[in-house]
Order: sequence, then structure tokens, then C-alpha cells
Amino acid sequence: MPENIIRIQSLPGIKRDGTRFEGDQYIDGQWVRFQRGLPRKIGGYRSINKYLQGLPRALHEYTQDLLTYIHAGSANLVERFYIDSSSNVSTITDRTPTSGFTADDNNLWSFDVMFKVGSANQILAQVAPNLDCICNSAGGQVFVGDLLGASALTSVAIPAGASASGGVVVLHPYAFMYGNDGSVSWSVAGDPSDFVGAGSGTANITGQKIIAALPMRGGPGVSPSGLFWSADSLLRASFSSDPTVVFQFDTISAQTSILSARSPIEYDGIFYWIGVDRFLMFNGVVREVENNLNANFFFDNLNYSQRQKVFAFKVPRFGEIWWCFPFGDSTEPDHAIIYNVRENTWYDTPLPNGGRGAGVFPAVFRRPLMSGVSPQDYTAQAVTVTNGGAGYTAGDVLELDGGAAAIHAELTVATVAAGVITAVSITNAGSYTQIPSNPVPVTGGTGSSATFAMTFNQPYKFWVHEVGTDEVDELSTRPIRSYFETADISLPVQAQQNKGLQVTLLEPDFVQTGDMTVSVHGRANARAPEVESDPVTLSEAASTPQEQVIFLKEQRRELRFRFESNTVGGDYQMGLILAHVQPADGTVLG
Repeated sequence: MPENIIRIQSLPGIKRDGTRFEGDQYIDGQWVRFQRGLPRKIGGYRSINKYLQGLPRALHEYTQDLLTYIHAGSANLVERFYIDSSSNVSTITDRTPTSGFTADDNNLWSFDVMFKVGSANQILAQVAPNLDCICNSAGGQVFVGDLLGASALTSVAIPAGASASGGVVVLHPYAFMYGNDGSVSWSVAGDPSDFVGAGSGTANITGQKIIAALPMRGGPGVSPSGLFWSADSLLRASFSSDPTVVFQFDTISAQTSILSARSPIEYDGIFYWIGVDRFLMFNGVVREVENNLNANFFFDNLNYSQRQKVFAFKVPRFGEIWWCFPFGDSTEPDHAIIYNVRENTWYDTPLPNGGRGAGVFPAVFRRPLMSGVSPQDYTAQAVTVTNGGAGYTAGDVLELDGGAAAIHAELTVATVAAGVITAVSITNAGSYTQIPSNPVPVTGGTGSSATFAMTFNQPYKFWVHEVGTDEVDELSTRPIRSYFETADISLPVQAQQNKGLQVTLLEPDFVQTGDMTVSVHGRANARAPEVESDPVTLSEAASTPQEQVIFLKEQRRELRFRFESNTVGGDYQMGLILAHVQPADGTVLG
């Protein structure tokens, strides 16, 4: 039989469920997405802030005057900073409430923004120890503050008989808090800090705890409207023209579920979320989102004890919804399952740097923003004078002694009294793998014998995604490994011939930056061992006619191709790739 030329292309998506041999989608991939039905590398990411003192579990963004303001909620902090259009970042402002707030390792935050009549936009923040239990009934505190301000958030009074253990949402011009026993409370119109004045109200709209909420489009006379997810139902709130009612509520589904408080997301007016055992959507009615590619992969590998850490964000440019989740035994979201609305397909990828803690897609900034989960080396956060020493002068620069440090922390003497230090400031936080023991001695300056009580912390990084093609972390640029592997090509399936296939030549077609590699994978039958060829380099630009194509001499009865990019600056978009193949022998055993 003469040589044939076939097109190398599988159906879009990565199939993880079932056997490798029975599907038509790509069977493996990492850091790859699909556009126009074809694979392309996912964009790069860059760290833009390395000083977050808490591990953020929720983010809120707001853009004004070319500045994107970020509020990040962690176990014991609310931190705020802003990013300019060039991804430069401001210093971090601590906006943690000074009263009414209880720090807890299980704290989970929710944020929203609302204009206060006669004032300015307000940031509305809710916190409760919900991280280890989605149906937690304890706690629930609400705070408010000027959205663009820098002062600590202040407590909002919770109405008698109400609950704020679930979260907050704004259905303009009303703010809502929600929680235990189906409790929802709405504020005075135009005032997110007043839930007890005229026009406010509380209702119990179902029996189970309300876990999540999002605003939605309402028709004439019923706007504003919103969706509320309880542990077992989906409900709708609609504005009522009757001033004695204000809001009315109806049950959309009394037989549904929700995996985590941060799994619901709106995409072009349709709401998507993950239930405890399936993927769901609401577009007027609740429907299951078909997933025959990796539903089992997700639910079988999800660390269910960490379900509340699952969070969603979207990348509209490529039609994607990402759900980040803790894979296997991981306690942090280190893998993502991706639904491509535009391509109507599913795929997945590991997440870098140990994972991501929270993510958001700002419409104006237009790039995903995500918090890291890997603590960095220790840095100095606070200092107290324990012994002022003698002979010092204001302006002296002192270096901490002891510990194991790449960079030792530095203190600058602010004030002295007769040579005795009375106040210092931290002018270099340092970088420590082992912190020194208190009280810490110092070197330098004009005096001697001063010691200090130091407080150290391990900060977290903040990342902007879909930037360039590499991982850029401070001064380091590293390649991002990206690959995909096709579905099997098999003569017994495609042509009902009991023959293997021998591939002799590939005609690559890529929009490509940097070198790539291609290797041939496959088996003699579905239970035979995998056989992988050595990778062959696919040069970015052909310097000789021979480099325009890839010469191969590989034979498999079930044959696949694996393409990989792993160079600095590497990028690719697949086109129409041709393979020259011919029948080989009919060996069935591996």
C-alpha cells in the first residue's frame, strides 16, 4: 500500500475520563488551551507584589482613573493596594478592622462595592470561619469603609434575628447580608452600613444556610434581582413595588447543590457553578453542564476536605471559566479544570508555584489577577526597642545580627535620648530562612549594645496572568512547560486494517516562537506498554530545507504525537499538520 498523507488533528479538549483509546479528543496536555478547535499555549504570568502578609482567600477589584484597587482578605487581615496600567504596584495598606473582627485560620471573606448616597463608593466586607465547613453556623461579621480610602474598615450592626455567616452581595441600591437558616437581610436603599433603618428588612427564605449570591438581570418592575445559593436550593430575590414588602423571593430549584462558596460565576448573563457531584448552570432554568471529558477526573481527584478553597474566575478573551481546586492530597488549589464556553469543551492544567489562593478578572485591567499560596522567606514586620544601648545618633543604620539570611534586615534610628535609642524604623525587611532569636543584637551605627524584639512573617506573592509567555518573578525569567498529546491514530479503527502505522515524515504548521519538540507515543494494543520515541527538535525557523520538515521512522499500532514547548519566550498556535504514513506489520503484542 502506498504512502498516505493524513492531517494530525484531534477534537478540542483534553479527555481524562475513560480509556485513552476510546476518545477523539487530545489525551494529555499542560498549560494549553483551545481556540478555533486547535491547541495553543496559555499565556505567561508575572509576580507584581511580594509583600502580602496574609494568604488571600478572596479578592475584590475596582478600577478608577487607570488604577485597579485590590482588597485581599486572609485569616487575620484585609490588605489593600493598587495597580497602575503598567502593572506597577503601590505599597500595601492594612485595612483590617480594629474592632468587631475575630482572626481565625478558617476565615473566608466576601466583598462587594456600593455607592453610599451623599458620600462615596463603599467597600462592603464579610468574614466568617467558613473555610473548613461550608455549612458553618458560627460567626459572621460585616464591615464597611471608603472604597478608595486607607483607614481600617468599621463594623456594621447585624439586625436582631439575622445572620451574616454566609456573605454579602450588592443588588444596587441595596446591600444584602446572608447566612444561617436561610436568613437574608437588606439595607436601607443607598446605605450599605444601615441594615436596621426604614426600608431595610430580614427574611428567612429557605431552611438551609445561604452560601453564595450574585446579582442578576431582572425584568421591568422586579429590578434589582439576585440569585442566592443555599446548601440544597437556588432562590431568586426580586424587588417589589410594594413598599411594605420591598423584596419577594421564589425558589428556582429545591433539589440542587453547591460545592463551594466561590464556585458560582456569571458569564455573559448565564451563571455557572459546581455542585457536589456535577457541573451546573442557570439561564432561566437550572441545567446540568455536560462534561464527558473530565468530570470523573475532577470529582475523583478533588481533596473534598478542602472544598471551600475551590474558586472560579474567567478569561473572556478565550471563552474560559477556570475552577481552581486542591488536587489529591494538596491543601491548596494547585490544579484547574477549565470549561471553554466558546469551544464547548473541557480541559485542565496544573497551576504553578504550588497553586493559587484566589483569582479575579478585572474588566478594565483585562488580565487575571491571582494570589500565590507559597510562603516566601521571612521578612521583618515589626520592631520594639528592648535595650536602647548607648552612644547612638539619629539616622544611624543598624543591621540585625544572627539568623540565616540572604539579606539581613536593617533598622534606622529615628530618635535618641542622650545616645539611648528610643525609636527605630525598619528600612530593609531582609530575607531569612532562619530568623534570629529575640532580643536581637545589631551591628553598625555610632553606639553599642542596643537590642530589639523583632516580629517576622512569611509574605505571599501576587501574580498577573496572561502576560507574555514566561514566568517572570522579580529578576528571574523561566520558561513555562506547555505540551499536548493527540488522540490515537489506528488503522484497525480508521480503516479496519489489522496493521500498524509507520510515520516517515511530518510537515509542521505552527505560529511558533522558540524551538519545540515532537515525539511519537503509542502501543501495540490498548493494554500494551507505552513506547515513546526520543524527542525531535522542531526549530522556530528552518535554516536549511531539511529543517522545514521532521523526518521520522517510528511504528505503532496505536500512534500518537506529543508536541512540547519549554524554552524562554516559547509560544505556539497549532495549524494544519500533515503526517506521511504507511502501513506497517500487523504485530498485535507489545
